Amino acid sequence: MKIIFVSYYSLDNNSGMHIFNLANELTALGAECAAYTPGRPDAAKEHGEPLFRVYGSELSPQRLARLLSRNRDDFIVHLWTPRERPRRMAEPLAAALGAPLVVHMEDNEEDIFNSHIALRADVDADDEASWLPGGPLDGWSHPVRYREVLARAAGYTCVIDSLLDFKPAHVPGHVIRPSCGNEVFDVPPHSLPEEKVSLGIAPESPVLFYPGSMHFSNYVEICSLYSAACMLRKGGLPIRIIKHGHYCIALSDLLGSQGIEDCLTDLTDTAKSSDIPRIMRAVDYLVQPGVDNAFNHYRFPCKLPLFLASGRPVILPKSNLGRLLTHGKNCLLLENASDPVGEICSLLMLLINNPHLASAIGAAGREFAREYFSWRKTAESLHGFYGEILERHKHGLTGTAVAV
Repeated sequence: MKIIFVSYYSLDNNSGMHIFNLANELTALGAECAAYTPGRPDAAKEHGEPLFRVYGSELSPQRLARLLSRNRDDFIVHLWTPRERPRRMAEPLAAALGAPLVVHMEDNEEDIFNSHIALRADVDADDEASWLPGGPLDGWSHPVRYREVLARAAGYTCVIDSLLDFKPAHVPGHVIRPSCGNEVFDVPPHSLPEEKVSLGIAPESPVLFYPGSMHFSNYVEICSLYSAACMLRKGGLPIRIIKHGHYCIALSDLLGSQGIEDCLTDLTDTAKSSDIPRIMRAVDYLVQPGVDNAFNHYRFPCKLPLFLASGRPVILPKSNLGRLLTHGKNCLLLENASDPVGEICSLLMLLINNPHLASAIGAAGREFAREYFSWRKTAESLHGFYGEILERHKHGLTGTAVAV
């Protein structure tokens, strides 16, 4: 079995972290894996040492197919996700290899596209030129073509059950549960003063951590987290947030004069994803901001397994994974959509003022993570799904990829 993951971006982000860990685990199970990316091929090393080859988009799909098929075997092309840029790479690759195409969904692509286009008055989504390579919509899912590629797919995977709503009825589906590395379970359950000092943070400062990117669908909720920190700091609490991720809009442009520079430690350009377990040693509390809406209902923030496995108390919305957790036992849930900033402040102060409660919630969250999050188990289940897709393909029961 040979699997080629086709990514919408280089692998140095959270989506790439999924591919990295699955490809490494699948390799350990005997599969031969590769990744095909429009970004830097060496970016996979942000997560550790890849056990698979990474090819860049300077290779055309047809040329890559000729290179790969020298050792012909049972190929699967896994399109990670159905956005235009990777779609133009994955479909002709699958066609050239005669391989079944599996499509992966991480988000409500329609909601993300609508949120983006609503803020881009300078872009005409009906103009086909906008969707051409290098065009302003090249990195998004086309509202018609993404549905067409789902209908042609041999299989459909997604990060959370709710995303099965987008699966065509005739296409087999499988949920790929995100996970985290075993090393996160080894992080001490409480912050270490010396780790804070190593990052230039005072030992007495309560520390939050937000790893992840900001885009047009989540910038409002991310701002609620930073606004809450600024509010608490103005109230006399020396709180700090460690940031690790690229943002579509500068925080200073979004938050104005709230004083974000006083509570921010930005490690985006100085730390790798593989450094996150070390960074966690300086962290006290973890917050995934947001509310239960069309965006959050259909996503699984991949930082949440990491958050829970770290043993820190986690605050998150009563949406997606939050619906499987219990408020006051293994998490604290956000439910007040009318005042998200005030609610984050209140729940953080509840944890700060009740250290025994914070420790108990963190410990219960870690136990939840031990039970539910394992890259090996996820890869074993996915390996079985791939086997089913290949059997269906051999019997002519799957769709046919187009050459584009």
